[in-house]
Amino acid sequence: MKTVNCILKELLLPFILCWFFMSVLVDVVAIPAVFRNISNLEEGGKIGMIVFGRFNCFEIFFGTFILLGVLSYIEKSKLMILTALSLLILSLFYTFHMTPMIAQASVKIHQISVNDALYEVLKKQQNDYHMLYRSLDTVKLLVLLVFAILVIRLNIKKDQKECA
Repeated sequence: MKTVNCILKELLLPFILCWFFMSVLVDVVAIPAVFRNISNLEEGGKIGMIVFGRFNCFEIFFGTFILLGVLSYIEKSKLMILTALSLLILSLFYTFHMTPMIAQASVKIHQISVNDALYEVLKKQQNDYHMLYRSLDTVKLLVLLVFAILVIRLNIKKDQKECA
C-alpha cells in the first residue's frame, strides 16, 4: 500500500498538468480548427460532441486519480481534497449532463425547420449550454493551474524538510 501511495503522490502533479494541457489543446486548438475547416455546421457539431464525449472520459480518469493522489498524502489539506473532489464532480457533470444536453439540443435543432418557433428556443438553449461549458472550463483551467502551483509548493516544502 505504501508503494501505491508513493506512486499516486508522484503522479499527482503530472496528472494535473496533463489535464490542464490536454484541455487547452482541445479548447484552443482542436475544436476551433474543426469549425474553421468544415463547411457543414451540423458535421462540425457532431465532431465536437465526439471529441468532447471522449475527452470527458479522460477528465473522469484524471479527476479520479488526482483525488486518489491527494488522499495519499499524509498531511491532507482540506483545500486540496475539496479542489480535487470539485474537479472530479465537474468532470462527471460534463460527462453525464452538459455534453448530452448540448448534443441533444444540436440533434433537435437539425431536425426542425429554421422557420419553426421551436428553432430559436433550441438555439438559445444550446447557446446557453455552450456558454456555461466555456465558463466552467475556464474555471477548471484556472483551478488546475492554481492546484499545480499548490502541489509544487507542497513538494518544495517536503523536499526542504528532507534536506534539513
